[in-house]
Amino acid sequence: MEVREWCQRILSADTLEEKLLDPEELSDLNPGPPLIWKEPVRPAGLGFQRRTRKEKLPPLCDHRHTDKRAICLHRFAGHELLAVEMMAHALLAFPNAPTNFRKGLIHTLKEEQEHVKLYCNRLKEMGVSFGDHPLYRHFWNHTPYIRSPLHYISVMSLTLEMANLDFAPLYGASFEKHGDIKSSELMATILNDEIRHVRFGWRWLQHYKKEELSTWQTWLQSLPPYLSPKRAVGFQLNEEPRIKAGVSTEWIEQLRLA
Repeated sequence: MEVREWCQRILSADTLEEKLLDPEELSDLNPGPPLIWKEPVRPAGLGFQRRTRKEKLPPLCDHRHTDKRAICLHRFAGHELLAVEMMAHALLAFPNAPTNFRKGLIHTLKEEQEHVKLYCNRLKEMGVSFGDHPLYRHFWNHTPYIRSPLHYISVMSLTLEMANLDFAPLYGASFEKHGDIKSSELMATILNDEIRHVRFGWRWLQHYKKEELSTWQTWLQSLPPYLSPKRAVGFQLNEEPRIKAGVSTEWIEQLRLA
């Protein structure tokens, strides 16, 4: 199957199975012209809902309750599905991106599909089905501003996924504290993969930055108007996974100050 067809099927899928389609053979010989997808089709029960200010994640102290942990995992699964769709959109929108960029993005998309499966399996063990709680389109709102591979890595790799370098270990530790080892181990798996995804973005940031700009300035200039640098950090900045991802200590310090 060609990558173009695969991504179109993901974005037009009306079943979760099709969203998570992982072809045995995948080629990228005919990426075609740029294709912009306005909004992904969603399976029944997984459509976007309007989020209210009251619909916040349960606080850490409530993780002693299984249903509260399940709400968190369900929200995270929704984030992963959005990531799958945004990555498929990027592959369609930037057919002329360097071959190694597209290969790395394809690999990342496949890992995000696997994350959705892992979350769904864990939710099922907790008596919850994917779609039992609201799902939101907020990440997708940034796609109109992703007009180049540089915009993509700035938004996804170095902001939304980088924030998970803080959230994944935080929630993993809380789940473990309350005796949920399976969910804690799941968050550890997510963290390890996100480190690689941030590393992908960091490496390509060096490639795309202009000589007269620093990596920090390049990133800032590539963010959408409503995406603050603060969105790249969780409740508390976790330096170690960023260093593992290859991010410079200078950049991390600038992020801390921001």
